[in-house]
Amino acid sequence: MDSQFLLELYNEQAKMIYFYLKKNGCSHEDAEDIVQESYMKYIAYSSGVPTDKALSYIFTIALNEFRKKLKKRGKEHVIMVDDLHFWSNFANDQDTESSVLDIEMKKEITRTLEHMKEVYRQLLVLKYELELSYQEIALLLGMKIETVRTYLFRARKEFQEMWRTLHG
Repeated sequence: MDSQFLLELYNEQAKMIYFYLKKNGCSHEDAEDIVQESYMKYIAYSSGVPTDKALSYIFTIALNEFRKKLKKRGKEHVIMVDDLHFWSNFANDQDTESSVLDIEMKKEITRTLEHMKEVYRQLLVLKYELELSYQEIALLLGMKIETVRTYLFRARKEFQEMWRTLHG
């Protein structure tokens, strides 16, 4: 195991995995623990994993650990849309009505996402909430860039259909 490679991978990608977990309703402490646990498991079991698949392997471990925590606690999977901007709404000049409408829109988007296939939900959150490029998503999920594009196209289409069904 090349420790320099692992350190670079951790420095570049751990924050991305952490923020993804947070967007999916994971607490700060749990997200940190899951990221560390994922890297520890990678170190322990990485002998059969090609270097170019390391990030997707770690990401998969992190998602599985998150699901285990949810199952253990009996909680359902919750997606958080734009929770970081909540407090900034109090400091800006936006009126109360607009703030309430924004909050309601985020709830409706979250509700629509919860009705979608998990892979599509993941892709939409990675692309539009975390603002990752196709290449970054492909690296994170261990997919080809063209596959990511195709799945994102399908995810957007499914989101539109689900939105019309729920709000039409």
